[in-house]
Amino acid sequence: MLARLRLRVEKNRESLKEHARNFNEMHEEAGRKFSAEGLLQLAERVHQSEKGAAEQLNPWLQALQQALVTPSEEGRQYIEELIEISAAWLAVYRATRTRLLNLAIDRGGDFRGILRARPVEGDVDFAELSREHIARYPKIRAALAK
Repeated sequence: MLARLRLRVEKNRESLKEHARNFNEMHEEAGRKFSAEGLLQLAERVHQSEKGAAEQLNPWLQALQQALVTPSEEGRQYIEELIEISAAWLAVYRATRTRLLNLAIDRGGDFRGILRARPVEGDVDFAELSREHIARYPKIRAALAK
């Protein structure tokens, strides 16, 4: 079992290096070829790919977390390494997306379509929030009245 874990760690570490290298090459090529708008579209595709990868990795990570109760110290070490590699795999997506967005910003793209949510501080008065939205969007209120 420990030999299989060690082999899995080595293979996953090599796969992670290849994964990071591919994303670095993609970033460099995109930087040479794409406009700010193209970089934004690519960043969105990377984000979608990250979501897909996270969906695939989450069951794996949960299984690894449960396996941490392994009685062997060496086994726990390998499992922790596999968890770190999995987290790094997803971090490659986030880092690439951030680099693409920063490159697009440097190129002066039109970012009026990007909205940023801000966290709410304190308790939310949902009744007041509803009244505010009803006042702000009269067509919705009319549709609800029907």
